[in-house]
Amino acid sequence: MTVLIVGGDYIASLKQKITAHGYARIEHWNGRKKGFNKRALPGRTELVVIIYDYVSHNLANSVKDQASRIGIPMIFCRRSLYEIDTIFDEKKAEESCCNFV
Repeated sequence: MTVLIVGGDYIASLKQKITAHGYARIEHWNGRKKGFNKRALPGRTELVVIIYDYVSHNLANSVKDQASRIGIPMIFCRRSLYEIDTIFDEKKAEESCCNFV
């Protein structure tokens, strides 16, 4: 399973947290260059994490539009390990809740 992280510069600890939640491959776009606005999402991407305090509005909107068209789930967060853990825990609880229905 592949995760695309958009934004942020130093994300080693963030990668470790996401890997601990079962995602094997992680790709990172720091978004510092203009060319990132025109990039297509990588194939096999199953989740997009946008670190919104380190990314431009144009890049965030471009990635959001692409992911919405394809149907890829997105997470918007600050560069906070606690926030990432909370979001993933809520997502797991939501998935397990729906499996019983």
